[in-house]
Amino acid sequence: MLLWLSVAPAHLETVGKALAGHPEVVFAAATTGETNVVVTVICPDMAALYGYLTRRVGPLPGVERVESAPSLRHVKQVGAVLP
Repeated sequence: MLLWLSVAPAHLETVGKALAGHPEVVFAAATTGETNVVVTVICPDMAALYGYLTRRVGPLPGVERVESAPSLRHVKQVGAVLP
């Protein structure tokens, strides 16, 4: 699941560090634009995603908005470049 967060600039570092410590998060980065944090999370089902968003992400200070999009299929994944 991809998440795009709008975070108040004063809270960007704090939110990033908090997300990096969540076991559900496999990737998190600061970005520019209307949303300034992108996160990839893995949850076993939609109920778990709902719980994660409402209990872990929503209460973080500075999080103003969250958009989500499910990943339906991977066509390429990050990996090592072989010689």
